[in-house]
Amino acid sequence: MYRFIETIKLLDGQFFHLDYHQQRMDWTIKKFFEQEGTIHLKEYLARQSFLTEGLFKCRIVYDKTISSVEFLPYTIKPVRSLKVVYAHSIEYAYKFEARDQLLELYNQRGLHDEIIIVENNLITDASYANLVFFDGATWITPTSYLLNGTMRQILIDQRRIKTAQISLSDITNFEKVKLINSMLGFKGPEIPVSQIEI
Repeated sequence: MYRFIETIKLLDGQFFHLDYHQQRMDWTIKKFFEQEGTIHLKEYLARQSFLTEGLFKCRIVYDKTISSVEFLPYTIKPVRSLKVVYAHSIEYAYKFEARDQLLELYNQRGLHDEIIIVENNLITDASYANLVFFDGATWITPTSYLLNGTMRQILIDQRRIKTAQISLSDITNFEKVKLINSMLGFKGPEIPVSQIEI
């Protein structure tokens, strides 16, 4: 049976963007188990014990129901350089607990901190985050993403980022790239394109 994860930001006792996480969980359960959502995230989290000071990653493992929840102290790891790696037929449209394909790609990073995954000559994601590129005026995220992360969708809905197809050859048209996810928000590491090994 498939299992999935949901990662939610918990800062000083406040959970962030639960509506977006709930929507993704409902969508996943309906797709894989052919039933309406059986998890009520706000109610479930309200029954949990957690610290109310500091930044934590709330990591939920679930299928039809929640299997486990952890509250893990979180610090942003520095990312100073990126390595382009190539994928073939990778599937991660849903946030699977099993991340073997992503780990295999991540292990190709060499001396770099993180990867940019390219499939069919198109930019997709990093191993744990969506990507947004800055052209000097606008932040743009690839339409060829692997996983439509909650933060990616929030920033699109807020019109803070735009979407476009970005090919491998387009990278040099940008000044820098930023990593975004539910924990990083829009304050993730920014890497000059000069620090990307293609």
